[in-house]
Amino acid sequence: MKDGEWFIAPPLSSRLYQKSAIGLMQSDESIRVSTEEILFCHWHRHLPLPTDSWFDDAVNSDPDVIARSILFDTARSGGELLIPAQNIPEKWGIEVPQPTWALRWNREQIFSKEMPVAHVRWAWTTDVIDWKEMVEWTSWVHEQGMLAEFLVIDEEMDVTMYLLSQRQPSGKQPLWDTFSTEKKNQISELWQKRIARGDGWYVPDAYNWHWDSIGVEHLSGRHLRQEEGQLVQSSIDELRPSPQHNLYVDLVERGVLLRPGFKYGSRWRVYDTPVGEAHAPWLIQPHEDAPQTWEAACLAVRLSEGVHKMWLCALPFKDSWFYLHMQRWLPGRN
Repeated sequence: MKDGEWFIAPPLSSRLYQKSAIGLMQSDESIRVSTEEILFCHWHRHLPLPTDSWFDDAVNSDPDVIARSILFDTARSGGELLIPAQNIPEKWGIEVPQPTWALRWNREQIFSKEMPVAHVRWAWTTDVIDWKEMVEWTSWVHEQGMLAEFLVIDEEMDVTMYLLSQRQPSGKQPLWDTFSTEKKNQISELWQKRIARGDGWYVPDAYNWHWDSIGVEHLSGRHLRQEEGQLVQSSIDELRPSPQHNLYVDLVERGVLLRPGFKYGSRWRVYDTPVGEAHAPWLIQPHEDAPQTWEAACLAVRLSEGVHKMWLCALPFKDSWFYLHMQRWLPGRN
């Protein structure tokens, strides 16, 4: 230990640094190592711990060292190179924002000469999620041309890896502006005959209802949810729907078809084709209804992937909507 930090002296330091990307190289060719790197070297490079009481002292000083060490070991288990943010030299010219815990290089890369492929963060399953901050970080990482990876650790010390990305749901469903005046008038006439049903409406005898993506045909009529009815009314009146339906309108204008997603624990299941032609590729949850902890988010992702769908959290970001995709991920093996 020197000045409160741990160092490994040469010649071992050079071998660990060059072959395993361990530590931050110093002018005397020693390497400064983090606590998780010490344990990694102890487990896989037969390096003795500094003292018999070192581990207990480290945990007493920083209880999260257990989680970080397991995360570090797991993230490197496929041969990938993970370097803690504190070990990134300034001369490399890589900007590392505060939320980033480590940077990752693929196993075949030369870490000292090439740019990393990913920024990495981690959390306990019980930690609360700030979705806005997650979108800001993910967007910034993507602007650097890198992947945004997130590791979640549970109380059994099991680790699940996730990739965070942005998706752009789109489809080819007809929009109001594409209808002829005749079709618009027919829809308008049918809409005037609507019957309130719960918080939605029933349109009887809707044989000339041309807007197939809006409402569900049943019992010789058309059943519309509240958000669908608001869209129809505002389209007829040539007005924008109320702000509470901004997300719904954004999705409709992307040409997708929305159906309730309550069976999958989300607001909508979203199709890029008419219902029946293919399964819905996406499950979308507005950020205000999104899981509050990583445990709940992991459950939502597991459920969606179990039915072969992508789970998206929708947030307003930079004057538009950001659809954050969270998927399970194994670097180098996906």
